[in-house]
Amino acid sequence: MKTTIFLGLAMSFATLSFAQNNRRSAEVFLEIVNPGKYNVYLDEELVSSAHGRFRFYDVYNSTPVLSIIQGNTEIFKQQVKVIPEQRLVLSLEGKELITLKQMNIFRNRQYALDDFDGYTGDYNTGIVPPVLPDPNYRLLSPEAFQEFYSSYKKSVFDSERVRLINAVSKNASFSSSQSKLILKTFTFDGERLKIAKSLYQTVVDPQNYFTVAETFEFPYYKDEFLKYLEKP
Repeated sequence: MKTTIFLGLAMSFATLSFAQNNRRSAEVFLEIVNPGKYNVYLDEELVSSAHGRFRFYDVYNSTPVLSIIQGNTEIFKQQVKVIPEQRLVLSLEGKELITLKQMNIFRNRQYALDDFDGYTGDYNTGIVPPVLPDPNYRLLSPEAFQEFYSSYKKSVFDSERVRLINAVSKNASFSSSQSKLILKTFTFDGERLKIAKSLYQTVVDPQNYFTVAETFEFPYYKDEFLKYLEKP
């Protein structure tokens, strides 16, 4: 009788272990645009960084809780929805969580993603191909952007900000999230519109650039910006 019970328990544990090992996992990647030191939890898993990017692999919970802590303060907490065998790429802008991309992790049974939000090598031809405006332009690293933004915040006048933006964007690109953060600091919508058009020429994710519209204070300039995006 005892042998039968032990055998049954062993089979149950084996079945449970097999089921767990064959569950399909997902990935959750997060970008925090505003520079700073953060601790990010996805359920019980912790990732800390001062560089603005957080990566969670092997996510099995379909609705994990994302918590973001800066210093001793919890600044954000929200449940997110993930899909097995897909990478969810998120961006925190202020207190708003935005979905940037949802990508298949595997192609032809091979791991197909780069270290953040694109496909690698031969797999760079999928449903969501990367957009490279110019091979001479490259997205600033999180470290470089934080250095730039620290200097940028010290600028008092729009003219100073424009000079700094022009100096950096001569050889580098910004993302839509970074552009939005930059443009929010402008005093006048007229100058904001001019720079928004300029940054659009080399932004690395033009499909998300419409989110910049909310930085404009007056409807006229917001409409002018959206009309500009509508042009072929």
